Amino acid sequence: MGTSGSYGGSGNADWKQTHDAFDALPVAALSGAGPQVPSDPKVVQQQLLDNILDALSTALQNDDADRGSPPAAGYPLSALLMTSPRASGGGGGGAGGTHTPNGRAGAGSRRQVIKGSARGAAALAGAYALRNGDAARLQELGLNLTELRNLRPLAQISRILQTVLGDAGHPDEAALRKAATRYVKAVLLDPEPPAQQDGLRGLVTEWIYELALVELGSQKAQGNLTAQEAIAKQRLVRSWLERRLKHIRIPDTRHMTVREFSATAAEVTGEALRMLRARRS
Repeated sequence: MGTSGSYGGSGNADWKQTHDAFDALPVAALSGAGPQVPSDPKVVQQQLLDNILDALSTALQNDDADRGSPPAAGYPLSALLMTSPRASGGGGGGAGGTHTPNGRAGAGSRRQVIKGSARGAAALAGAYALRNGDAARLQELGLNLTELRNLRPLAQISRILQTVLGDAGHPDEAALRKAATRYVKAVLLDPEPPAQQDGLRGLVTEWIYELALVELGSQKAQGNLTAQEAIAKQRLVRSWLERRLKHIRIPDTRHMTVREFSATAAEVTGEALRMLRARRS
């Protein structure tokens, strides 16, 4: 289940509660088979899903290096990109940059929930800038519009993701890359790309979901589900997460710089974690 591979899992009390809440979601009810609980099944199922999201958001907020809120001054772009933009602002971002330890690495490193969202948003901002022919915003990332336009679409996607996120050396980094890839692809490959506010909302939701899979698929999970049962539960959690965050407020991002767009993603992610703990549908 999920993207974690052989990752052991955090194993703290918050994540144990999340595992327990996930395990409490009855498999039989997913397909309508088997005996139902003695109440309105839909209401009960929603309560169980809210329990999962409440425990998940608590665990992520407590794990986060920034405790669920971005720093007051925000993150400089140099703290978000895997390669620093060249001094001239030109170049493709693949060569000449300086590698920086901006992603999570190693078992002892703190989880970067809020900062990770900002990093994913920087990649998404690069995709929108390329789609819109915005050389100035690409230059913020150390990317060059002309060079990118000379690449095939999949190579464009790879260049943006590698410049911002680099290689995924930790399960959290793989989760971030997967979440960002989904929306960078949508912007650059779909005939009708998502509006920027929708893309940002989708990225934040997908990032939270992928982090959930890292832990729920870890060695700390009970592992007593079949693949089909696990997928059914995952889909239900994802659908409920999307519903809960569907109306989260997103400001107009169309004229934001990359740093402003990233800062907005960080703020929205913090608000999303608070909303999920509030258990309001």
